[in-house]
Amino acid sequence: MQEKALDASQFSRHVYLAPEEKGFVAVTPEFPHLSAYAETPEAALTELTILIEDALEVHVAEGWPVPEPQLAPPPMELPSGRFVLRLPRTLHARLADQARLEGVSINTLAIMLIAEGLADHRAAQAESRADGVSVK
Repeated sequence: MQEKALDASQFSRHVYLAPEEKGFVAVTPEFPHLSAYAETPEAALTELTILIEDALEVHVAEGWPVPEPQLAPPPMELPSGRFVLRLPRTLHARLADQARLEGVSINTLAIMLIAEGLADHRAAQAESRADGVSVK
């Protein structure tokens, strides 16, 4: 059996903001017991790379199996950008009136309102997470 060259750069790494520690934590799914904390994302990745190298050395020295590096997922295909939405007639009429007042198409107004609503929803989710409350 041919031994493959082991390289820490082959393993996936993820960096997350750790606001409670005022820094960043880097982890690797292939070695779930490893994590590195630092004040910057770059420093956390550097520390994690060192930990992965050390873990590889230990696995080889002890004869333990080395995890297979995870492959990057294939790129996600974007949706077509088109979908059908059924509205009550009264809501459709209100949307049409508002679009007329603003001098835009119903489609343009709907896109704007959806984008604003999503932004507000995400902001509310982030705020509730910071407060320790779950918003769905």
